[in-house]
Order: sequence, then C-alpha cells, then structure tokens
Amino acid sequence: MKKKFITAILAVSCVGLSVGSAFAALVTCSNVSITGIGTTTNPAIVSGLTVTVKNETGAACGTLANGLTRRYALNDVNTDQTYATLLTALSLQKKLTITTGETADSLLFVAAIKN
Repeated sequence: MKKKFITAILAVSCVGLSVGSAFAALVTCSNVSITGIGTTTNPAIVSGLTVTVKNETGAACGTLANGLTRRYALNDVNTDQTYATLLTALSLQKKLTITTGETADSLLFVAAIKN
C-alpha cells in the first residue's frame, strides 16, 4: 500500500514537472530535509503554501549550498498531493528528492519521499 501511494504521488507529480519545463532551469536535489511548512499571503504564490528545505546532499544543489535552507512555493497543480507528501515526510522525519527552480520562492514541482 505504501509503495502504491508513493508511486501515485510520483506519477501525479510528473505532471507538475512537465508544466515546469516551460520555466527557467530546474534542479533536482536528492537528499533534503524539511525544516518548515507554512502559508503565505504573497500574491505571487498562487497556492499560498510554502516549504522550507535544508540541503543535506553533501554538495551544492544548484545555487543552494550544502547545509543551507531555502523556501519554495508549492505549485498550484497537484497542491494537495504534494502537500500530503511533504507533511508525511515531515512527520516521519524522512529525506526528500525535490525538483524545483534555483531561486528562493521558486515553484516546487516534484517531491518524493526517500526510504
């Protein structure tokens, strides 16, 4: 059941990745932890949801240096599924693989829980 849930989340999130290909360069970070999840009233963030992650890859991931944190905005496509994945990872203290833009407040397109 757990594998099916994660597979479903990944499949649905791939739609967000294909939408994101029209935007600036995307980067995938394979070992990040969540340091916070919240809301924002920033009108530029359509979903109103944000996540702050810490790079724990051991090296820079795009422009995010190892050990530093950055806030990303949730894409307004598949928001519920992505938010559920993030909350699950936060509550279980799991690492994530994410695909996002390279700057703060970039859209988070894909989030997958690592085993």
